Amino acid sequence: MDGPLGHTTGAPHDPEGQRQLLLDGLRAGHAIDEPGTIVDLPYRWHDDEWRADPLSWSRTRQDTGQTGVPAGDTRTSRSPQPQYQSDDDRTAAASVSWDDQCKVCLGLDRPGG
Repeated sequence: MDGPLGHTTGAPHDPEGQRQLLLDGLRAGHAIDEPGTIVDLPYRWHDDEWRADPLSWSRTRQDTGQTGVPAGDTRTSRSPQPQYQSDDDRTAAASVSWDDQCKVCLGLDRPGG
Protein backbone atom coordinates (compact mmCIF):
# COMPACT_ATOMS: atom_id res chain seq x y z
CA MET A 1 0.00 0.00 0.00
CA ASP A 2 1.58 3.23 -1.10
CA GLY A 3 0.21 5.68 1.44
CA PRO A 4 1.22 7.97 4.27
CA LEU A 5 3.74 6.68 6.80
CA GLY A 6 2.17 4.22 9.19
CA HIS A 7 -0.67 3.25 6.86
CA THR A 8 0.84 0.26 5.09
CA THR A 9 -2.35 -1.74 5.57
CA GLY A 10 -4.80 0.95 4.48
CA ALA A 11 -6.83 3.80 5.86
CA PRO A 12 -7.62 4.17 9.57
CA HIS A 13 -11.04 3.05 10.77
CA ASP A 14 -11.50 0.72 7.77
CA PRO A 15 -11.10 -2.77 9.24
CA GLU A 16 -12.84 -4.46 6.30
CA GLY A 17 -10.61 -2.70 3.77
CA GLN A 18 -7.52 -3.52 5.83
CA ARG A 19 -8.58 -7.16 6.11
CA GLN A 20 -9.18 -7.40 2.35
CA LEU A 21 -5.79 -5.83 1.58
CA LEU A 22 -4.09 -8.32 3.90
CA LEU A 23 -5.94 -11.30 2.40
CA ASP A 24 -5.19 -10.20 -1.16
CA GLY A 25 -1.54 -9.65 -0.25
CA LEU A 26 -1.26 -13.12 1.27
CA ARG A 27 -2.96 -14.70 -1.75
CA ALA A 28 -0.63 -12.86 -4.12
CA GLY A 29 2.42 -13.89 -2.10
CA HIS A 30 1.29 -17.51 -2.07
CA ALA A 31 0.90 -17.48 -5.85
CA ILE A 32 4.44 -16.23 -6.50
CA ASP A 33 6.63 -19.03 -7.78
CA GLU A 34 9.70 -17.09 -8.91
CA PRO A 35 12.01 -15.10 -6.61
CA GLY A 36 11.94 -11.37 -7.22
CA THR A 37 8.38 -11.35 -8.56
CA ILE A 38 6.39 -8.24 -7.65
CA VAL A 39 2.61 -8.27 -7.64
CA ASP A 40 0.96 -4.87 -7.96
CA LEU A 41 -2.35 -4.94 -6.08
CA PRO A 42 -5.00 -2.35 -7.01
CA TYR A 43 -5.02 -0.56 -3.65
CA ARG A 44 -4.32 3.19 -3.67
CA TRP A 45 -4.60 5.95 -1.06
CA HIS A 46 -7.64 8.14 -1.72
CA ASP A 47 -5.51 11.20 -2.63
CA ASP A 48 -1.88 12.12 -3.26
CA GLU A 49 -1.67 15.22 -1.04
CA TRP A 50 0.52 13.40 1.48
CA ARG A 51 3.26 12.94 -1.15
CA ALA A 52 4.16 16.65 -1.15
CA ASP A 53 5.66 16.35 2.35
CA PRO A 54 5.42 12.75 3.63
CA LEU A 55 6.84 13.54 7.06
CA SER A 56 4.25 16.25 7.75
CA TRP A 57 1.35 13.80 8.05
CA SER A 58 -0.37 14.92 11.22
CA ARG A 59 -1.47 12.18 13.56
CA THR A 60 -4.18 14.51 14.84
CA ARG A 61 -5.74 14.67 11.35
CA GLN A 62 -5.06 11.20 9.96
CA ASP A 63 -8.52 9.91 10.84
CA THR A 64 -10.00 12.29 8.27
CA GLY A 65 -7.46 11.35 5.60
CA GLN A 66 -6.21 14.93 5.20
CA THR A 67 -2.69 16.24 5.53
CA GLY A 68 -2.19 18.35 8.60
CA VAL A 69 0.22 21.05 9.57
CA PRO A 70 3.92 20.10 9.36
CA ALA A 71 4.65 17.88 12.33
CA GLY A 72 7.94 16.32 11.27
CA ASP A 73 8.48 12.61 11.64
CA THR A 74 6.07 11.58 14.39
CA ARG A 75 6.86 7.87 14.23
CA THR A 76 8.09 6.12 17.37
CA SER A 77 11.79 5.25 17.28
CA ARG A 78 12.65 1.59 16.74
CA SER A 79 13.24 -0.37 19.90
CA PRO A 80 14.14 -3.97 20.71
CA GLN A 81 11.42 -3.85 23.37
CA PRO A 82 7.79 -4.64 22.48
CA GLN A 83 5.67 -1.50 22.04
CA TYR A 84 1.98 -1.38 23.03
CA GLN A 85 -0.82 1.02 22.16
CA SER A 86 -2.24 0.86 25.68
CA ASP A 87 -1.88 -0.83 29.07
CA ASP A 88 -4.76 -3.13 28.06
CA ASP A 89 -2.68 -4.29 25.06
CA ARG A 90 0.32 -4.90 27.33
CA THR A 91 -1.84 -6.93 29.72
CA ALA A 92 -3.37 -8.94 26.86
CA ALA A 93 0.09 -9.74 25.45
CA ALA A 94 1.37 -10.78 28.88
CA SER A 95 -1.52 -13.21 29.27
CA VAL A 96 -0.29 -15.32 26.31
CA SER A 97 2.70 -17.62 26.78
CA TRP A 98 5.78 -16.84 24.69
CA ASP A 99 5.37 -20.06 22.67
CA ASP A 100 1.77 -19.14 21.78
CA GLN A 101 2.50 -15.56 20.72
CA CYS A 102 2.39 -14.31 17.15
CA LYS A 103 5.03 -15.96 14.99
CA VAL A 104 5.45 -12.72 13.01
CA CYS A 105 7.56 -11.52 15.94
CA LEU A 106 10.31 -14.01 15.11
CA GLY A 107 13.66 -12.54 15.87
CA LEU A 108 12.63 -11.03 19.17
CA ASP A 109 14.59 -12.40 22.06
CA ARG A 110 12.65 -14.48 24.55
CA PRO A 111 12.07 -12.31 27.65
CA GLY A 112 14.87 -12.82 30.16
CA GLY A 113 17.34 -14.19 27.63
